[in-house]
Amino acid sequence: MEWLLYASAAVAAAAFLLLVVYIARTLVVLQETLRRLTAAVGHTEEQVQAVAREVTELLHTANDIAGDVQKKVEKLNSAVEAISEVGDAVRSFNRALQQTVAALSARAGGGRKKWRKTLRWANVLLDLREKWRERERLREQEGMQNGEK
Repeated sequence: MEWLLYASAAVAAAAFLLLVVYIARTLVVLQETLRRLTAAVGHTEEQVQAVAREVTELLHTANDIAGDVQKKVEKLNSAVEAISEVGDAVRSFNRALQQTVAALSARAGGGRKKWRKTLRWANVLLDLREKWRERERLREQEGMQNGEK
């Protein structure tokens, strides 16, 4: 029975040895995995820093562009205000011009009546002159026919 005790101690020692071998292999695999994980984390950290630098540069560029756009918008606002003022001045000038034209038309309306009367009298006088000349011509012709000249 003693041999049973030695056999069970040998089986227990073999099991313990087997357990130690598996634990050692697991630790070696775990160590390799940790080494790869450390390298991946280091590489990821480098990539994150590179991306962070690019994002920082991009933010600076975006801020510069936003500032430039803001300046241009302010300049454009002043230009739009100036154009609006020019439009107001043109509208005011048009109103004044329309009022002047209306006033001149009103004055010219009275003057038109006078001109019409004057032209009528001028036509009457021209007609009288024509008739006078016609009579003179007829008198001269009658005188020539009667043997006067």
